[in-house]
Amino acid sequence: MDEMLSSVKKEVLVEMVKLAQKRGMKGSKGGWKEFLNFYDKKIGASLSDPSRRPLDTLLAFLKTFTQDDDLKFFEKLLECHSNRDAVYQFQKTSPDAESPEQVLLHVIYHNHYSS
Repeated sequence: MDEMLSSVKKEVLVEMVKLAQKRGMKGSKGGWKEFLNFYDKKIGASLSDPSRRPLDTLLAFLKTFTQDDDLKFFEKLLECHSNRDAVYQFQKTSPDAESPEQVLLHVIYHNHYSS
């Protein structure tokens, strides 16, 4: 799991932490807030918004998960993000991609709409 997480964007890690919170998932150091109290003695859970935490804190929390079900869940989540990014890149670079102006011209000049 460490290898997969090392190349992931911060916004994906934030989403992973938020989903772990919503699902009540707990790693070896507890849930998100318990982890923060353990990991960051200075601030603790007073700043619990994952998007306002540094990348290393998010990674450290996600690395506390060791159960197979949790790891499979996170792997599937990373796969979904990867697939979504691939589709987005394909749409951007596809030679079949039409600009909004081209779509409008097709609609205007389509036989169904001409008189």
